[in-house]
Amino acid sequence: MALRIGLIGLPNVGKSTIFNVLTQAQNAEVANYPFCTIEPNQAIVPLPDQRLDKLAELVGVSKVIRTTIEFVDIAGLVKGASKGEGLGNQFLGNIRNTDALLHVVRCFDDPNVVHVSEKPHPSEDIDVIQLELILSDLEQITNKKEKLSRQIKGDKTLSSLYEMAEMVGEFLE
Repeated sequence: MALRIGLIGLPNVGKSTIFNVLTQAQNAEVANYPFCTIEPNQAIVPLPDQRLDKLAELVGVSKVIRTTIEFVDIAGLVKGASKGEGLGNQFLGNIRNTDALLHVVRCFDDPNVVHVSEKPHPSEDIDVIQLELILSDLEQITNKKEKLSRQIKGDKTLSSLYEMAEMVGEFLE
């Protein structure tokens, strides 16, 4: 099973461009307007490993199965996504299906490239994404706690899981 890495960030920061470079493909549309990407672009890339090549040569195998990375170019996230703004719920659903996140941040100013807040502010852009992810996680953990509080009445072994969910919730708040 491939490692799934989701490329995330605000709209128009270069996620699809980086996706195309990483995957050596040009199948992700790149355009100068927000939400050019609606459905995630996906590509699986073999991961070169010289050690594996050397081992295969030493052992004399004819077929080498390489590990892979699946890159997922996810639609841009905007402020308020955790409340459904933009493609919020769809975006947050797409990132739940990844193993790791690669946050793409725009660090250049070009009047010909649209930015959701008119002018890029990298540190503020990072804060927007992090806050939306935290709010989404907080909602998930709150729902989990509610479910566990009902289940715990019939199964006391779930109390440690509930306590852990409470600690995570407090940390996120």
